[in-house]
Amino acid sequence: MNSNYEKRALINTANMQWKENSKNVLKKLLSLKDNEETSLIKLNENSILNQNSKINSVEIFVLEGTYINQYGEFSEGTYLKLSEENESLVKTDTTCVIFRKTNHFTNEQKIIVNTKTSQWLKGQGNLEVMPLDVQTALVKWPKDEKFIPHKHFGGEEIFVLTGIFMDEHGQYPKGSWIRSPHLSAHFPYVEEETIIFVKTGHLS
Repeated sequence: MNSNYEKRALINTANMQWKENSKNVLKKLLSLKDNEETSLIKLNENSILNQNSKINSVEIFVLEGTYINQYGEFSEGTYLKLSEENESLVKTDTTCVIFRKTNHFTNEQKIIVNTKTSQWLKGQGNLEVMPLDVQTALVKWPKDEKFIPHKHFGGEEIFVLTGIFMDEHGQYPKGSWIRSPHLSAHFPYVEEETIIFVKTGHLS
């Protein structure tokens, strides 16, 4: 599913049905190529992600609830990039929803950012940016902001957290996932305040 990184991919996840992945754990699969997966995961109350030990490198943004793994407890708005995570140690005490990418990198990393307490920095124009990693950030678009037309060297991936993201190709409400390939181009803008999770340069 969406395994060709050279093609544009677009999913409004609000229109997808949750599919049972294991007991009390649901998934919306967005992309799968070999063992590289991008998905939304919903852990229901008192659930464990996997009864069997399975180690992945992971990149996670906690959308709802509290996410628990071997490194601690992480509330809504936390970003994690971990070179190793054991799925048998992933759980939640209440319902938790995450945006997750697995096995997309191999270097040794442990990055944990609480975006609720981190500072926004000034970006181009009136944009505000919160860096999460070298290629990953949150970007806050104020009402009626327009960006310059541009190309994406190495591609771009966006998950819309709030508001409606727009460009000449369409409108993308909260929960939309857009992956654009190397050297793709667009002219993005918004009409209401919008926050996106964005990765760039990782698809070359």
